[in-house]
Amino acid sequence: MKAVIAEQYGGVEVLEIDDDLPLPRVGPNGVLVQVHAASVNPVDWKLRQGLLDAVMPVVFPVIWGRDLSGLVTEVGPSVTLFKPGDEVYGMKDGYVAKTYRGTYAEYVVVPEKSLAPKPKNLSYEEASAVPASGLTAWQAMVKQGKLKPGQRVLIHAGAGGVGVMAIQIAKAFGAYVAATASTRNQDFLRDLGADLAIDYTREKVHEIRPRFDLVLDGVGKSVWADSFGALKVGGRLVTLTAPIPNKSTGRLKFFATAISGLASGIGRGLLSGKRLLVTRVKPRGGELEKVSTLIEAGKIRPVIEKVFALEQIAEAHRLSEAGHVRGKLVIRIRG
Repeated sequence: MKAVIAEQYGGVEVLEIDDDLPLPRVGPNGVLVQVHAASVNPVDWKLRQGLLDAVMPVVFPVIWGRDLSGLVTEVGPSVTLFKPGDEVYGMKDGYVAKTYRGTYAEYVVVPEKSLAPKPKNLSYEEASAVPASGLTAWQAMVKQGKLKPGQRVLIHAGAGGVGVMAIQIAKAFGAYVAATASTRNQDFLRDLGADLAIDYTREKVHEIRPRFDLVLDGVGKSVWADSFGALKVGGRLVTLTAPIPNKSTGRLKFFATAISGLASGIGRGLLSGKRLLVTRVKPRGGELEKVSTLIEAGKIRPVIEKVFALEQIAEAHRLSEAGHVRGKLVIRIRG
């Protein structure tokens, strides 16, 4: 089996192709998937850079990656939802006991509950661009944000992976959607269905009226003040990015930064009658099936900026780290 292995040499991480790995073993609730495509998420390179070591320390070598789409080749004895030959997609949380076994590989074992049938109208590459970003948008807006038809929703970073999904999900729910992006992405936001495209380099969201019921933040603490100003009383600001140090650090500094940042945000919200909530995405196949329903109904489409070969994973990570990716970066593993 071939996979991208992350190894450390003298404290420097190197991504290497290893084409002689054994197939992973399937446990009672596991599904062995022949991976056709994966995609890059910011958490992949944040883990790689050690930014999350305080909460997710890893022992090298590791295999990064969360998203996948592919073909079921074997199932565990307790699996009832899938069988060999099924086309599936999903998100895998590969972190277990300081190891990480993710999806940048030809074969991956995924818990049954983390998978869903692949939407029939998507290719493997298109499907791989959906799980983490689609689940993040769903869990942040629908589960935590209590999204309802007719509400006014503001989505920061609307051109990014989560933003692309969030705009379309909110529109499918019948919300009025405003979204922020750079100047070059204003028409792109409108093409996704945004009712109001906001150029964050020129416009202040707290000046927009009427105010919003829900704000989704994929940027970080720098937009919280404006976001609270844009919310109506009783509104919710759901953030995907808790404040953390911008370089690898110890647990004490990591948690001190996160707790103090969140405490100030929560306090500010309470004083103005608003709420700050944090979303940490979970791999739930049942919720991904709900996203699939919207995809097959033509209400959601994934956006892919570029497709890379597995051997180009380092280049894909560099592009993701630079920011300003429109939609997702996909890794073609088979096909």
